[in-house]
Amino acid sequence: MNAANTLFVISTILVPLMLISLNYSAIIDFYAHDVPLNKSVIMANFPSDDPENFQNIRKEKDSICYATPSMNQYCYKKPRIFDGQERDHLYSLIIGDNGINGEVHFDRVGLEGGIFTIKNMVLLDEDSALFTFSDKDYRIGNKDRTTYEITEDFEFTTVVEKYDAFITHCGNFDGTGATLVQYLGVATIDELDYFVTWHTVITSEQGLACKYPEIIQHSLKHIFGEL
Repeated sequence: MNAANTLFVISTILVPLMLISLNYSAIIDFYAHDVPLNKSVIMANFPSDDPENFQNIRKEKDSICYATPSMNQYCYKKPRIFDGQERDHLYSLIIGDNGINGEVHFDRVGLEGGIFTIKNMVLLDEDSALFTFSDKDYRIGNKDRTTYEITEDFEFTTVVEKYDAFITHCGNFDGTGATLVQYLGVATIDELDYFVTWHTVITSEQGLACKYPEIIQHSLKHIFGEL
């Protein structure tokens, strides 16, 4: 058998094996990540029985409202800044016309830091930023009890676009609850620029695969249509 025939035989064996391997990985990822995400439900971070909450914030002076690509409307209050208050990190409340609500975070552009597993954000343009995610020894609990913690060491950087949503961490060890964050771009408040993110709760009866950084990376590819 000459060299050309040998290479042909090897290729006919190796190529199908490689394709099988790639397809197997995709199938595993689909059932481990996509199926639980497809069956998950986004919840209000602050449960409320008041149907007028959205309209109340919408009518408030200096409130900021927008529509997501999924055509859901959200409004949040301009954060109040008091004399002597530290202005690097501000907070507010947000609510959608779909009843989903959460907490808004404003982090100064140009300063290192971010919420939860977000280690840093670097502005690229009006609609995108370079996010660095890391474990940061993340733990939920108190001195007597640990509700949840991340034990993996990881760090990765990726481009996040305005309105991208992603899971930053699970909230319990069975993966039935997690924190969902959405990036809203940059806002200027009193002549200072801030990265704007907000978070709410996502639940999954099946349980999410709380492995890092995979859960963050796969959620970045998911379309959370309820937001």
